[in-house]
Amino acid sequence: MEQILIQGALLSGLYALIAMGFTMIFGVGRVLNLAHAGYVMVAGYSYFWATYMMGLPIVAGFAIAIAVSTGLAVGTYLGWVRRFLNDPTIVFVSTFIFALILEHVMTLAFFRENINVPPIVVGMTQVMGCPVSNNLVAAVIASWACIGAVLFFVRKTHMGRAMRALAMDRRGAIISGINPDMVNLTTWAISGALAGVAGVFWGSYTFLVPSLWVLPLIMSFAIVVIGGLGSIEGTLAAAHIVGFMETATVLAINDKLRSVPGLVIMIIVLLARPKGLFGR
Repeated sequence: MEQILIQGALLSGLYALIAMGFTMIFGVGRVLNLAHAGYVMVAGYSYFWATYMMGLPIVAGFAIAIAVSTGLAVGTYLGWVRRFLNDPTIVFVSTFIFALILEHVMTLAFFRENINVPPIVVGMTQVMGCPVSNNLVAAVIASWACIGAVLFFVRKTHMGRAMRALAMDRRGAIISGINPDMVNLTTWAISGALAGVAGVFWGSYTFLVPSLWVLPLIMSFAIVVIGGLGSIEGTLAAAHIVGFMETATVLAINDKLRSVPGLVIMIIVLLARPKGLFGR
């Protein structure tokens, strides 16, 4: 039980970081960016290339990974999403296709072999008598630091209040003088930066493979549906529900059923409360 609680809490923080950017884009722009998980995958490869192929310091690798994922997110928005914000179906399909393109690009660059990324923080720590990877602990600390920074930004800054206003009432926000294009661009940039941090730790937590984006996409989608599309608080709560249930399934039943609990919970929530636990 102690191991489930500890591992579940640690995994939930990482899931929350991945899903945060996904739900922010929907909350502000009312579109689903399926390429978000692709940014996570590319960020992991960018970090590996910078640190273990080019020999750069870990800090530089982090900076490059975040810059690449942020650039991809901003480029996605400016390149075509901005023109189709009023047609969520086009955005849904086109961003999914873009994620597939990113997978093929990474396949050409790094082939399909699994790449084991050395842990950023080595060693193990005993927590309540259970061995825990220091790398996973560092990932969770970084995740919650990023989540805390996003929450502060959204609640305490002028641009953050503009994001909340646009999410609640787009027409009223525009009438009050808010520039929706700038708000959307800022939201996509923040989302890309979060994907960059998540990609580095996700790659070192598991391994790198061009199809790496699939599981984060499934988990992110399940989390935002369970918590309520566009709800940051719902995303945090749902990430912990999915994280604990997944950990219990992996440790008690079989690792191959890792993604099943999140999908089952998502179906139950959709049947009982279609708008999600915190949806409005």
